[in-house]
Amino acid sequence: MTQLRTPSAVEVERRAYRRRRSTRSVVVAVLSSLVVAAAVWLLVVNTKGWAVAQRTFFDPAEAARTFPAVLAGLWVNVYVLVFAAIGVAVLATLLAVVRTLRGPVFAPLRFLAAAYTDLFRGVPMIVLIYLVGFGVPALGVLPLVDPRILGGVALVLGYSAYVAEVLRAGIESVHPSQRLAARSLGLTYGQTLRLVVLPQGVRSVVRRSSTTSCPCRRTSA
Repeated sequence: MTQLRTPSAVEVERRAYRRRRSTRSVVVAVLSSLVVAAAVWLLVVNTKGWAVAQRTFFDPAEAARTFPAVLAGLWVNVYVLVFAAIGVAVLATLLAVVRTLRGPVFAPLRFLAAAYTDLFRGVPMIVLIYLVGFGVPALGVLPLVDPRILGGVALVLGYSAYVAEVLRAGIESVHPSQRLAARSLGLTYGQTLRLVVLPQGVRSVVRRSSTTSCPCRRTSA
């Protein structure tokens, strides 16, 4: 049987010091949060429009009356989200693949893809939504389109430019030896891209994004 080690007096003192520091930090955080919340509450309550805000935003009867409309708007958001997510995934992957094509024959395609990403990354999303949502129907070229579809198209056009650059970075992070090994096994360019390059590129993007979003992993590594 392994004998348990008894902590030394120095270690006991260190643990007690850490507990005191942790307790003091928690108490200070709670007190400061209460002070800030009370200050914000007093500031908001004493404003001129608090009575109107209380009748509109904090009235249970008004909330119950407008709940069906809010729920309908929520389903519109879900509908647009699903449509935009699928469209962004498809268009961004296509743009990233086109920008990584080799050979001078694909130079026009690479130029168009680069121009697309640079253009739509520079246009604010609210401006793009207005242009597509109000500008396209004003042209009178297309028949009457559902505004939800127009909003989804604007989101796809805007966010696909950002996602395409991220996917392109992931594709270019794959070592060229992976492509050469796949081609030496008899795979075509499309098969190499679909079976070897894209899975590793997407995995690299997901791994980098998860590592960046979690400081604990970055420090532990």
